[in-house]
Order: sequence, then C-alpha cells, then structure tokens
Amino acid sequence: MKWIGYFIVVGTFMSCNIRNEETVEVPQLRKTDSAIVTIPDTSQIAEVTRISKTAKPLLIARGSEPGWYAEFFADHLRLLIENGTDSLILENDFSGADNDSYSKTIPENALSISVNDKPCTEETSGEKRERSISIKYNKKTYKGCATTNVN
Repeated sequence: MKWIGYFIVVGTFMSCNIRNEETVEVPQLRKTDSAIVTIPDTSQIAEVTRISKTAKPLLIARGSEPGWYAEFFADHLRLLIENGTDSLILENDFSGADNDSYSKTIPENALSISVNDKPCTEETSGEKRERSISIKYNKKTYKGCATTNVN
C-alpha cells in the first residue's frame, strides 16, 4: 500500500510540468529619451590601491611575551597582536617609520609607536636587529625589534 502512495506522489510532481506562458515587456529607450549616467573616474583610486597592495613594508617589527608582528607601509600599518588572535589595519601616514628615530601617537586609535636606533636582539630567535620598538595599543605595551625592509 505504501508503494502505491509513493507512486501517486511522484506521478503528481512529474505531471506538474506547468510552463509560464506570460511574457514580460522590457521598456525600451526611444531616441527622444535621454539618460545621462556619470561614472566617476576611479582610475586614480584603483592606481593608489594597486600601488599600496603591491608596495613593500618600510619597517617590519616583532616581539614576544605575547607574540606580536607589525608591518609599516607609507600609508598604513598592519599589526597582529596577542599571538595573532587580534589584529589592526590602520590607514595613516607612516612614511617616516624607516627613519633612525620615529615616534607617532594616534589618540583616536589608542596607539603610540616609538622606534629607536638602538640595536636589539630578538628573544625567541636570538637574531640581531638594528632598531628597538615599543608599541602601546589599548593600554598594553608591546616591545620588540624592528628592521627596515632593504629588499
């Protein structure tokens, strides 16, 4: 008896091949109709974005306790903190980050950066870097070593 019920249900769905014969009229523009569409010139924006994404960082910094990593570009900063569980990408002018001495405070983002031309040895790897760095973000201080991107 169950099989008969299945065949009836399947047969009903298969026989419901209803076509939508209704047509929809698409309005056409006549020669007297005019529509002016202004498309903004995005070539400059695209060029800046392309350069920014392909640019190499000016300064690379990292530290431990807890682990953190930062890349300073001329127009933005990428910061990974707390062993990568939190991150920040901040668009701002960081063009002087690769100088011997650099300091910047951005109060609205609770960020303060200080780079000194003082040799530094990374705690985890023992590698020597030419600069020491201190980043204060959200009332927590991250200390480590930094190197300019010479490649």
